[in-house]
Amino acid sequence: MNFTLHLTADCNLACRYCYETHSKRRMTEETALKAVDLAFTFGHEKNGFSLFGGEPMLERATVESVCRYACEKAKATGTEVRFKMTTNGTLLDEPFLRFANEHGLEIALSHDGLLQDAQRVTRDGKPTMERLEPIVDLLLRYQPNAVAMQTVMPSTVERMAESVEWLYRRGFSRINTAIDYRPDADWDDASMAGLREQYAQIADLSERHFDDARPLQYLNFLSKISAYLNDRPCIECKLGMRQPSVAPDGSIYPCNQFLDDPEYRMGDVETGIDREKQRAIYRMSLDPEPDCEGCAIADRCRHHCACLNYSLTGRMHEVAPVQCEHERILIPIADGLAAHLYARKSARFLHNYEDDPLD
Repeated sequence: MNFTLHLTADCNLACRYCYETHSKRRMTEETALKAVDLAFTFGHEKNGFSLFGGEPMLERATVESVCRYACEKAKATGTEVRFKMTTNGTLLDEPFLRFANEHGLEIALSHDGLLQDAQRVTRDGKPTMERLEPIVDLLLRYQPNAVAMQTVMPSTVERMAESVEWLYRRGFSRINTAIDYRPDADWDDASMAGLREQYAQIADLSERHFDDARPLQYLNFLSKISAYLNDRPCIECKLGMRQPSVAPDGSIYPCNQFLDDPEYRMGDVETGIDREKQRAIYRMSLDPEPDCEGCAIADRCRHHCACLNYSLTGRMHEVAPVQCEHERILIPIADGLAAHLYARKSARFLHNYEDDPLD
C-alpha cells in the first residue's frame, strides 16, 4: 500500500505560484504512525510513503519517526518499504541527509534553476537561490540521482530551457518541469507559443546529452516516450487505489487534491479504508472525459488524471484548456526527440527500449 501523508499545511516560503492555503495545521506523530500501521495491514510485499506538505521538513521529527517505525515494521514482516519527499530544501542539513540515505528516503528538490529568485522567495520576499547553494551540494553528494522539480509561470517561461540547462550543469541529471496551472495564471497564446519554443530547446539539449556519462533525463519527455513504446497510458490514475492521501487529522481521501472534501472521504487511520467507498470513487474516475473523445493523443495525455482535473476545474472529467494545450505541445516534441534518438541509433535509447516496436 502507498500512502501520502500530509504532515503539515505550513511552509516557510511564499512561492509566487503556490496554490496552497498555508496554516499551522499539522499531523501528530501518533496519527502518522497509525497510518503506517494501517498500510501494513493490507499484506502487501511493498509499502510506500510520500511525505508531503506544505514544507514537510517543518515536521522533521515526524518524518524521522515515520521512517524509523516503517523500517522496523518492514524488517519484522519481511517486506519492503520506500519513502519519498519533496522539499524546498531550505531546512536540509547533512545529518538529515545521512539519515535519509540510511532509511531509503528519496528526496526531490523543488528548485526553479535560474528562475528561483523570481519565483521562490521567503515570506518576507527575500531570494533563496544563494541560500540553497551549499544545500544543493550536500544533496547531490548524498543522492546524486535526486530529482529537481522546476515550475514555470507565463512571466518566466522564456527562461525555462536556460534554467533546465543550469540545473543539469549544476549536477541534477533528473529534471521535471511543471507549469503553473492555477486558473488565474494567465497563460495566453503568446506564452503558450513561448512554452512550445522552450520545450523544443530542451529537446535539443536532451538529445545532446542523452548518451553522456551523466545523461540529462528530462522526465517530461521520458514519461511520454516510455508510455508510447510500452503501449500504456503515461499516467494510470487508479484514483483512490494507487496512493490514497492521509490528511493531518487522519482522514483518508483518494488523492491529494480531494483532501477535506467530505464527499470523497473514504475512511481514517483509526477505522481503516471503506472499501466500498474506495471502489465507488475508482469506478467514478473511469468514466470518459466527453471533451476528449476522438482526440488522437487521448491515450497519451493527462486528461484521465481525475485528481488534476478536479483541482483545476472542480470536476473529475472536465479538462482545463491550459492542460489540454500543454499536452498538445509536449507530446509531439517528445515524439520528435524519440525519432531523432532512434534514427541516430543512440546506445542508451536502444538499450532502454530494446523492445521498441519500431525495430
